[in-house]
Parts: sequence; structure tokens; C-alpha cells
Amino acid sequence: MSVKTQTVIRILVLALAYFAAGWLGLRIPYTGTHITLVWLPTGIAVAALIRWGASVWPGIYLGAFLVNLAIGSSPSLAVGIAVGNTLGPMLAAIGLGRMEFHPAFDRRKDVGSFIAAACVGMMASASGGVASLHLAGLLPLETMGAAWLTWWMGDAVGVLLAAPFLLSLGRGRMEQLRRNRKELLLWILIGGVVVWLAFVQDYQGTRNSLPLAFLTLPVLAWAALRFGNTGTALATLGCSVVAAWSTTNGHGPFALADGHARLFLLWSYMATTVLTGSLITALQAERVLVEKNLRESEEKVRGLFELSPLGIALVDMTGRFVEFNEAFRNICGYSAEELKSLDYWTLTPRKYEADEARQLESLERSGRYGPYEKEYVRKDGSRVPLRLNGMLITGNDGRKYIWSIVENIADRRRTEEDLRIAATAFEAQVGIIVTDPEGVILRVNRAFTEDTGYSAEEAIGQTPRLLKSGRHDTAFYAAMWDSIQHKGGWQGEIWDRRKSGEIYPKWMTITAVKGDDGTTKDYVCTQSDITDRKAKEDEIRHLAFYDPLTHLPNRRLLRDRLHHALAASHRSRKQGALLFIDLDNFKTLNDTLGHDKGDLLLQQVGQRLASCVREEDTVARLGGDEFVVMLESLSHKSNEAAAQAEMVGEKILATLNQNYLLDGHDYRSTPSIGVTLFGNQHESMEELLKQADLAMYQAKAAGRNALRFFDPEMQSAVTARVALEADLRQAVREGQFLLYYQAQVEERERLTGAEVLVRWRHPQRGMVFPGDFIALAEETGLILPLGLWVLEMACAQLAAWALSPDTTRLTLAVNVSAHQLRQPNFVEQVLAVLESSGADPEKLKLELTESELMDNVEDTIAKMTALKDRGVGFALDDFGTGYSSLAYLKRLPLEKLKIDRSFVMDVLTDPNDAVIATTIVALARSLGLEVIAEGVETEEQRTFLAQNGCHAYQGYLFSRPLPLDAFEALVRERSASAPA
Repeated sequence: MSVKTQTVIRILVLALAYFAAGWLGLRIPYTGTHITLVWLPTGIAVAALIRWGASVWPGIYLGAFLVNLAIGSSPSLAVGIAVGNTLGPMLAAIGLGRMEFHPAFDRRKDVGSFIAAACVGMMASASGGVASLHLAGLLPLETMGAAWLTWWMGDAVGVLLAAPFLLSLGRGRMEQLRRNRKELLLWILIGGVVVWLAFVQDYQGTRNSLPLAFLTLPVLAWAALRFGNTGTALATLGCSVVAAWSTTNGHGPFALADGHARLFLLWSYMATTVLTGSLITALQAERVLVEKNLRESEEKVRGLFELSPLGIALVDMTGRFVEFNEAFRNICGYSAEELKSLDYWTLTPRKYEADEARQLESLERSGRYGPYEKEYVRKDGSRVPLRLNGMLITGNDGRKYIWSIVENIADRRRTEEDLRIAATAFEAQVGIIVTDPEGVILRVNRAFTEDTGYSAEEAIGQTPRLLKSGRHDTAFYAAMWDSIQHKGGWQGEIWDRRKSGEIYPKWMTITAVKGDDGTTKDYVCTQSDITDRKAKEDEIRHLAFYDPLTHLPNRRLLRDRLHHALAASHRSRKQGALLFIDLDNFKTLNDTLGHDKGDLLLQQVGQRLASCVREEDTVARLGGDEFVVMLESLSHKSNEAAAQAEMVGEKILATLNQNYLLDGHDYRSTPSIGVTLFGNQHESMEELLKQADLAMYQAKAAGRNALRFFDPEMQSAVTARVALEADLRQAVREGQFLLYYQAQVEERERLTGAEVLVRWRHPQRGMVFPGDFIALAEETGLILPLGLWVLEMACAQLAAWALSPDTTRLTLAVNVSAHQLRQPNFVEQVLAVLESSGADPEKLKLELTESELMDNVEDTIAKMTALKDRGVGFALDDFGTGYSSLAYLKRLPLEKLKIDRSFVMDVLTDPNDAVIATTIVALARSLGLEVIAEGVETEEQRTFLAQNGCHAYQGYLFSRPLPLDAFEALVRERSASAPA
């Protein structure tokens, strides 16, 4: 069932209920034909507005209009009275909403709020009704005051009686009454007798039967205490209805000759009954909540006491153990019954008498003792070293007791002994460094100072980065720490720098020292200088692994590096590429100018190839005029990795196409390049080289001086990306974009604005969504003109909306790219757009992501503050999906946080997402920020968010992203259906 259909049904149900209650109420009018003693329809109306929202107000108006027509009122009089009857409940419901009223009446505040809202709201109802009667000539001016008071009292009592009863109806309340049905039946029986005696029984011989009304108070208290809000509402409604009926028929304690006194006493009884019952219900609910919290607190304290790893004991001043936890029993080795039969000195050796006397003196002087160390004698006769401290307390019986914290320090003493032994071994012949878990140097030995040139004073407090040579990249250190964290250690060759600046090689072993809990406590590093050994190894290595002509890696070294690259690619999930390069017509050069000129060309080609790649990449010569370039750590996505490899290949083509000077001869040579990717499959090295070689021959077949990929599909993907980039550039030039608007609402679907979302109308592909082109726009820099266009269109739309009453209050949220934010003139650009468009800056809301804010925070804060001072608002988009420093977050001039759709999607099924969502709301409140949830698709999600303090939403539940015409139609529809 749609929301609109549901609303229509509710309006009709409300109109029927209002008409029925009103028609019955007017059977016994109090003043004329229109004013009755108790007007229950007002209570029905207020309950409906609270339960169903303001959208059902037409049902109140329709019911009031029809009931007045039914008693013979003219249409104009019926309209006037119906307007007043509608305004009164609406004012009461609005007031209760602003006062955060709980329909369960579980707080004293709710009782006061409800009575105040009923009294104030019904003033409008009484005023409208009395004024309508007077204008219709049915009510003289001199009687308007009394009539107004009677009308107001009847309407107010109607709210106090009917609304709580209707609001209390629910499955949970009915289940509570069903469980207590025997007591409920007894209550109904006794209550019926009491009400009969108080109001129905005729006491003609009694001079004053007014005190009989108080007979109902015990029955009311019984209902409030045992049956909650439902019982209270039922009791007050029943007693009041019987009292009103009896008074109307001349029976009961309120049937006085003076009509005004009769009315006042009856009204006072009804109001007092509602107030008394509601207060008892609220006080009972608060008492139950306090008792529950107290029990939970006691359980938590008891849990902490029993689960504490430290021994805790309570001793009286004679040394008897009163209370203790399991850890203390384990320390002593006695059972609980045995400990209670012992005294303190059974556990404490006599040699500590002097120390105990000093601690007791401190306890009497300051109320505390310790910490100090001693021993206990366990049940088995062994002694356990302890560290104790405690405090003096006064118990509920007025006697003094001592709380003690007892820590077993046997392990610590063993550790200290181990450290003394280790200290002797520390001064070894190899350099040793000890750091804390954060890498700060704690100790170094003599061999370290002799090897590095740094004294212990210079090294302690620094980190091993003090020795960093700069020869290793971040991947090297990442692999090192990965091994330390997962294997507990690392060893290998590393280049470091001495204090003198000399860079030297050494063999290093790093070991993580773990604690009992498995966490790292320290790192121990040993190192030895391997300069001499390294020099010999390098000489041998160069002869075995390098080409003697170009000094580039040869086939053997390439195979070794390719083997490591394949393993690294498999671990990191990042792809790599092989570029097989063959010089075109190289044989002709050897045949015409000689082999010496050919050697010169090969040397220069090797140098140029090395200049085209990164330091971590490999350039190798296989032999003759064949070269291979190996690229590592490319993107994990095949199409992006192919694009990166193609970019390097094009750079190589351009570089090798430049003229060469070969011993006075100006010569031009071109290459043919074949490319293959590796990393996604388990390819062998030979297969990769064969694939790159085949792709190179495809390049030669295409006319030489070209680049080809081995995989035709990859070639197609690269071509498609290039085509998409060209189309995107053309789209920016020709303005092929348009904006969609997704509604943002607050509270009960009140539309406050929208977020603008860009779409690309591609001439051939049709509508292209942002996920398919925004990343490419970011990479190519096209996001700058595109983002500026979006900002200009949004501000122009704000200026246009300001001219229409339906849209003048709307705001627009615009996403800002990190590239835009980094522009030095970003603030001036935004202000210029606002000024040229004439848009109100306060209607413009810029949305930033967490990653954008964390990049150059101080510059970001300065730019946001400058725009905030001019009225522009800021929201933090996708909050919770990145990393936000609270230290920076509280400094940012934000208006609101936006809960990411990934948390909203599963907020009803995933407890983690629910906790995250509620935590974001609490964080926003603590920082004084608004909060809005995106991706709200179901009423259940909205209800959960509203119950946890989030009252602003965006998502398919309210509207999909719409083009401008459709969105403005939605705004007009919402404006037309909003209550007047």
C-alpha cells in the first residue's frame, strides 16, 4: 500500500471516529445545542495527530463539519466551528512534538507537557467555536465568556480523557493486560462497585456527598501501579464518563443546584483524576527504571570484582577476611571457607611486622597504605612475592574496614633476573639496538657506537631512521615490517649511513620480543658491517649478471628479477608488465657503418631506456638489439595497468625516435615494442617472454615503430579508455551534461532541499552515470571545468528558486572534488559564482569527503572558514567510511555530518552498522552538528534513525534523483499537501 493511500484511509477513519464521538457527545449538550460537558473527539484528534502525523488533519475538519451539520447547523456555522476544532488539536500536537513528548507517559515531564498542550491548544478550539456561534446569532455577547469557558473545559477534558487511552493501545500493552487478566477482572469488578457507590447511588439523605468522589482514587492508583498507562487511561476515562453521565442526570456528588459550581467541580474532578493517574504512572515507570539501572550497576561492579586479574580483599581491623575475589583465592591457595576462618597474620610472615606497623600508621593517618612489597605464605607452604596497596573505608555498620589490591609479582621478579643475565650478553661484538614498540631507541651497545659513530646519548630517544641511507624504497621497508609482524622477525642485507655520512652495507637481524599476551613489547636488532664481503660479491655478481657492453642486467638477472616480481605481484595483487623492444633495421647499421657504431647505438639506447622508467623498474639487454623493460607495482585493475604500461611504452617510442650521434654520424633508429601484463594468472617466465616477443612481432607487422599488446582484449580496453577520454573532453567542450536533484527531507517528510547529481548525455551511449566517468575526470583534470559548471548551474538554480514561494526555502548540496579544493583560488571562484548568479550563499551547501579534508588540513580549514564567513555551509559526506581525526573534526566549520549509505543499508540487520549509525549521531550532537542519513530506502530504516536522533534523510524512500522539471513538480506536490 502506498503512503498516499494509507494517508487517505487514515483520514477517513479519523473523520468517522470524530463524527461518531461528536454525535454521541451532542446528545447531552450543556449549553444550547453546540456546547457539551465533555468533548471526547478532541482527544481522538490529538491522539491521531501524534500517532499518524499532521497529514491527517483533514479527517478532523471533515468529522467536525459533518457532526455540526448533523445537529442542524448552517454550512457556514459548521465551517467556522470545524476550523476551530481542527486548529485546537493541531496546536496541542505541535506543542507536544516540540516538547519531545513520550506517549507512554513514562516521565513526569510528559504529564506536565500533555496537560499544558491540551489546555493551551483547546483555547483555539473554544475561541473559534464561540466566535462562530456569536457571528451566527446563536450566542449573545454577554454569555460568550461563560460559553467560552465551558467549551474550553469540555474540549480540554476530552483531550485529557480520550488521548491517553488511545495512545496507550498497542500490542505490548494488550499483552501486559492479558498476562494480568485475573487481576484486571478483579479490578473491573471492584472498580465498578466503587464508581457505582461514588456517582450512581442516590444519597438523598446525605447532606454533602462530595467526598464520595474520593472513593475512586484508590481504584485509580491500583490501575496506575499495576496496569501502567493503559490501566490509568481506562480508569480515568471510565470514572469521568460515569461521573459526567450521573451529573447530567442529577445524580452523584457533583449534582449541585448551581450549574457553574456543578460544572467546575466535575471538570476539576476529571482533570485531577487524569493528573493523579498520569503522575502515578510516570513515577512508577521512573522508579522501575532507577531500580533496573541500579541492578545493572551492581552486576557490573560485581563482575569487575570477580574478573579482576588482581587480588582484591576486604579485611576488618582485627585481620579477618570479610570478602575477596577469585584472583586473591588463587594467590593464597585457600578455599573461600578456609580464608574466612583465617586471619591476616596466618598469611603474613612475622618478619614483616615492622613494615606492617608503618603501613598501618599510614592507613590511620591518610586513609591509604602502600604500595609496598612483601610475601604471603600459601596453603602449601610456598611463598609468593606480592605488591600491595589499599585504603580505609567505613562500612554500613559504622565499622572500619581495609580494601586491599594484591598483585602477584613473581613473574616480574623472574623477568628482572632474566634481564640481568641478558645485560651481560648485551655487550657483544656485534652492534645491538633495542627499541620500544614504536621504534624509539632504548639502548645500544658499544659495538654499535663504534660501528656507526653515534654515541649512546645521541642514539637513545631517536629511531633507526637516524641511520637511513635513502637507498631503499617504501616497498622494501613495508616487506620488512610485514615479515616482522607476521613471522616475528626479519633478517637481510641493508644499506645504512654512518654519522660521518658514509653509506655502507650491513647484515641485520630484527626480532620482535613478545609479551605474555602476544603483543610486541620491544624490538632487538643486531647488525654487522659487510662492506668487504659486499665488494667481493658485487664484483662476482656484475660479471655474472650484467651485460658488459651496456652494463644493463642480462638475461640471467632479468629472469631472477622477473621471478621475484611475479611473487611480489601475487602477494600485493598488483600487476606488472613486460615490454619487449627490438630495434628496427639494426643489421643495416652494422653492415653500413660497422659494428663499433652499432655498439655505440646499443649503449645510448640502454641509457635512454633507463631514463624512461622508475628506479624500481628493470631495463635488461637480452642480446643483439633486443631489450626488455619490466614494470612492477602497476594497478591491480587490468585496464588501468594496461594504460600505465602503454604510457611508458609511448614515452619509450618518443625517446628512441630522437636522433643519435654515433661518433660524428647523425643516425635515426626506431623501435618495435610488444607488451604483456602479468599478475592475474600463474604465468611462467618463459611464457611471458614469449608473449611479449609475439606482441613485438605484431608491432613489426603493423609497419614497425609501433606498440602492440599481446592480449587483443587488453588492446581493446586501452583503445576504449582512450576513446572515453576523448569523448569526455568533447562533452566538457560541448556541454553534454545535465543535473539531477535528489530530495533531502526532515522530520515528517518536510522537503528542505536537494543534492545535485551530474549525468552525461552521451550522443551514442545514452545516459552515463557518474560512476563510469568521474574517476576518469579526476585522473585527467577534467573534473575542474566539470565541477565549476556544476557549481554555476546549482547557484543559478538557487537564484531562480528564490523567486518562487514554493522553492525559495530550498537548499542545494554540491559535491566538491579534492582537485577543486586544492586550487589556490577556490574560495574566490566560489564567491565569484555566487555573486554572478545572485544566489543566496546560505542556501549553498558544499559536501566534502573525509579523505579530502585530511589532505593539507590547515589549508582546507582556512578555505572552509573563509566561505563559512560568507554564509556557505559545509557537510562531511560519507562520514565513517574513511579516517577522521577528531582533533581536526572539531576545528572544521561544518554544519552537518552525512551518514554513509553503506551503514544505513544494513542498519536493521547488522548490529555493527546500527552501532556506527547511532555513534555518528551522538558524535554530531556532541560537536553541535546536524546529521543527515543518505540511502534511506525503507520506512523501517527511517524509523530506526528517527528513534536514535537522526531526523534528516535522503534516499529512494522519499525520491529518486530527478531531472529539474520532475523535482520541481515534487516540490509543488509536497507544498500543496502540507498542512496550512
